[in-house]
Amino acid sequence: MKLFPKLFPGSYTLRSQIIVVIVILLVIPVLVVLYDIFFASKSDEIMLAEREERLGSIVQNQIVPQLIDELDRKLNGQEITQLDLEVRSHLLKESFAEIAQPLVPNFPGVRFGLYLPENQEIFVHGFLREYRQLTPEEARQREKRILTEADSGLIAVSASGRPLAKLTTSLNEQTFEYFAPVFVDGKLAAVAWADERLHPIFARSQNFRLLIRYITLFVLLAGATGVLIVIHNLARGVNLIKNGLGELEKDLRKLLPDLPGEAGQIASAINRMAISLAEKEKLEEELHRSERLASLGRLVTGVAHELRNPLSVVRTTVQLMETDFKNVVNIDEYINIIKEQVDRQNKIIQELLDFGRPSKNFTQPVSIQSLLDKVLTFTSSLLRQNKIILNLVNKERLPLIEADGERIKQVFVNLILNAVAAMPAGGTLTIKTYQENHSVCLEFSDTGYGIAQEDLPRIFDPFYTTRENGTGLGLSISHQIVKSHGGTIEVSSTGPEGTTFKIKLPISQTTRGLPNGT
Repeated sequence: MKLFPKLFPGSYTLRSQIIVVIVILLVIPVLVVLYDIFFASKSDEIMLAEREERLGSIVQNQIVPQLIDELDRKLNGQEITQLDLEVRSHLLKESFAEIAQPLVPNFPGVRFGLYLPENQEIFVHGFLREYRQLTPEEARQREKRILTEADSGLIAVSASGRPLAKLTTSLNEQTFEYFAPVFVDGKLAAVAWADERLHPIFARSQNFRLLIRYITLFVLLAGATGVLIVIHNLARGVNLIKNGLGELEKDLRKLLPDLPGEAGQIASAINRMAISLAEKEKLEEELHRSERLASLGRLVTGVAHELRNPLSVVRTTVQLMETDFKNVVNIDEYINIIKEQVDRQNKIIQELLDFGRPSKNFTQPVSIQSLLDKVLTFTSSLLRQNKIILNLVNKERLPLIEADGERIKQVFVNLILNAVAAMPAGGTLTIKTYQENHSVCLEFSDTGYGIAQEDLPRIFDPFYTTRENGTGLGLSISHQIVKSHGGTIEVSSTGPEGTTFKIKLPISQTTRGLPNGT
């Protein structure tokens, strides 16, 4: 995906895209915050400072001095503390009314109040907005509400004895209040204040800025979260690729997992390269094996011929001895031992000849399941004798294959014998047949001790065996037979839980893949 071509004309890497996204996500909130600090907030501060100066002038320069002068005049030299609380309250109420009521017409929209800390009474004159005449009950309810709204400011001024200006809310509207203490004879007698309703635009402006701040915070959090997710996914993809390359270095068959985005494209490219290298290695291995087998086959054939002639002489001599010396005591025991060893050596020589000079396949359409049934007919007793349970998995009728039935049966016998040798204490042999694309497949799975990883590359080499009495030709001959039929044989899995050999043979073209028996 090509983002921001003017910024990155040469390449469009994931890193450059992440940098651009981070810059955009940071610049927008920063600009909003700078606007709020240097423009919107400053204008609000200027407006509030004007309100504070105006209301402070009214309270500090008019109400408080006039109230103190009026009280001095009415007290006529008497200290206010000498009066009863009720008298003091009435005197303050009366004096405040015489001062505040003339101010109400001159300052519309401004409300004046006086708070008495001793009995927590308040007296209010004026309205924040035009209002009808209130009944006495409505007036009392209004004073209670006003006292509740101004309570925090009144308590603060009563405790500190200093003026205070603050924003508050009255009837869901914002108001600006200014409080000032009233000292009479050096003691706090009351708190006078004035408050004024702010224009609704101010409240909407503050709400809008608050919303902008929340949106900015959300954008920052979303951007940071998005960047962290991208970085996490990128780091995870890199780690998976790094670990996968380490596994590929050991085994080209362990491909990288599927990954999203650009990491997935890199992983796919690495997997394709690994598959190509594995196929190349396999072809090279097959070529080298073919060359080795051809050279070895010529050598083995010559050696086998040379060995067979002396063995024939030995066997003929034994037969003559069996006739001429039949009266000799215990001669039969020695003759049988010699004949048994001669037969064993003849069998090995025949295997060598089969390996070194493979016969031509006499192919015809055959059923793989029928061939397997015939092999199991004479090997089932061997399996029972070695306490091996046979498990056949035939889920479908398979098409015919073009093969030499006798040679394919030899492959089955070799794999069954190998499975028996791998399970000396008994176990389970599972034989599974199925169709895969244009091939018929067989899997021979045992529950033996498995094949060591270092032995896997050489198990099909001639004369390579891990068994004490093995010749190392069974799997090599099987590989040769399957390959001559255009198929493959391989170890699909191995481990402590057993080994699975998989054979693939192409479906017969003359039968066009018709089912077995058609």
